[in-house]
Amino acid sequence: MASKPLPEGFSAPPAPVRPRRHRPDWLMAYIFLAPAAAIFAAFIAYPLVDGISTAFTDRMIAQGGTFNGISNFATLFSDATFGRASLNSLFLTLGTVAVKLVLGLTFAVLLSQRMPARGLIRALAFLPWAVPGMIASLSWKWIFDEQSGVLQYLVLQLGLSDRPIYWLSDPSVALFSIAIAMVWQGLPFFTMMFVAALASVPSDLNEAAAIDGAGIVRRFFSVTLPQLRGVIAVTVMLSTIWTFNSFEMVYVLTGGGPAGRTHILPTLAYEYAITQSHLGLGSAVIVSVIPVFVILIFLLTQRMLKQDEA
Repeated sequence: MASKPLPEGFSAPPAPVRPRRHRPDWLMAYIFLAPAAAIFAAFIAYPLVDGISTAFTDRMIAQGGTFNGISNFATLFSDATFGRASLNSLFLTLGTVAVKLVLGLTFAVLLSQRMPARGLIRALAFLPWAVPGMIASLSWKWIFDEQSGVLQYLVLQLGLSDRPIYWLSDPSVALFSIAIAMVWQGLPFFTMMFVAALASVPSDLNEAAAIDGAGIVRRFFSVTLPQLRGVIAVTVMLSTIWTFNSFEMVYVLTGGGPAGRTHILPTLAYEYAITQSHLGLGSAVIVSVIPVFVILIFLLTQRMLKQDEA
């Protein structure tokens, strides 16, 4: 049936448009996450799974391994060097993190005060954090050099000791020397975090406490410090993980010596896996502390989630 012509001044309506089908939101999310998931699988998940599986084999460098159960872990737990390395890791982690926490809070409070050239002073205080770890380690190795190091020269010239101090070769001193270098390297991170946190503390709280007669010390512990608890928890947990995994400082300064007395777990894993070519035993060293990291990461995540909810 032929259609009737439209009256003058009227045009035909547009053709109906089929509604466009939209992809579900969850599908779009997976599409955008796919590149990150691929990178995670290739560079994190696969090495982690391979390392865990290697810990249960007798695999050597350039040689395939066979499954040997928990034999590597039994060897480690009966090894005095592994026990000493575990204690060294614990000492360096807890000791340096505690010192960085106290000094970081102190420096953050000082750097938050009005003073001439405050910006320059802050930049100098944060500078060690920008120095690459290997460069910092080599610098401290020169400072601690027992023949021509600047620290040895100052100690002898100022009369602080009547004989040379063997900073890196004396077993009773070497670990403390490493701790000093670690504190220097990690202190700016604490300071930066606390300076930023102090800037967010409402000034009216301190003003109200001052009107009520609270002194500077009382205001800090009763007003300021409670406001920093979340930042302190996150900073301490992150620094604990990084310090426990620190490798280059110990490796460059002492290499785990003298006589293995300054080994920590990462350097011991390197010693077994690379130097002695026993990949299975070296992997077992790292796998043995994975539960510790899982707990720390869980606590860190829970703390961050609570902060988001608040």
